[in-house]
Amino acid sequence: MKKLLVLLISLLVAILAACTPSQPVWYSELANHEIKFSYIHAQTSLYGSESLVNRANHVFVGKVNNISFVVINNETGKAPTEECNPNRLTLATIYDVTVVTAYKGAEQSTMRVLIQGGIKGYREREQLFVTMEAGAVSPDGSYRILISDFSPLAVGEFYLFAMLDLDVELDGYSNFVGIVNTKQSVFDLYNPFELVDTWSDISVESVISEFGPTAFAEHWAWWQTETPNWEQRLEEGNPRSRQ
Repeated sequence: MKKLLVLLISLLVAILAACTPSQPVWYSELANHEIKFSYIHAQTSLYGSESLVNRANHVFVGKVNNISFVVINNETGKAPTEECNPNRLTLATIYDVTVVTAYKGAEQSTMRVLIQGGIKGYREREQLFVTMEAGAVSPDGSYRILISDFSPLAVGEFYLFAMLDLDVELDGYSNFVGIVNTKQSVFDLYNPFELVDTWSDISVESVISEFGPTAFAEHWAWWQTETPNWEQRLEEGNPRSRQ
């Protein structure tokens, strides 16, 4: 009877262990590692709706389905090699975006948006691991995660994108797109009438309206169908503009 009880307890422990979400081996190893951040503040030109649409290679509405991190060589636009200068390596964030409506370019069903830098407060240890594994050492010999003033995107959310083609190739994939600038390349859809910033007269409505007199009406009808609580979101306003 005692042996049977011990066997049942061992079986229960094994079942509970199997049901416990496992973390990558490196997760616990970096648990107490200090994560340092360096901020990138780039000077960029701001655009009106027409000039933004003309500048961008791709304009589309899409849904973010995945976020991943990678280190690239800034000199070559490719993955790191043993010969490259570690000071030239930079962590980047990749957003996989399913295209819903393509207004310009965006011929692929999924666009891969690459943004220089990482995301503070989101899977930080994973970002640190990717940085360390690639040997992306800062000039002072430390491992740092670069952060730009681009407001991060969220998985499951829809956005309006105005993107440029990038000269980047990773793992045989070369169709990456990137931002025109940090403030006017990705737009929340909560309130399409809200101006993106106080410096330019630009909004989701004004950008989409560049593609014909009915383009925005069609988008607005789709958004209301896609989003049952659209009235609440409209009242809340665009979350990224508040970051």
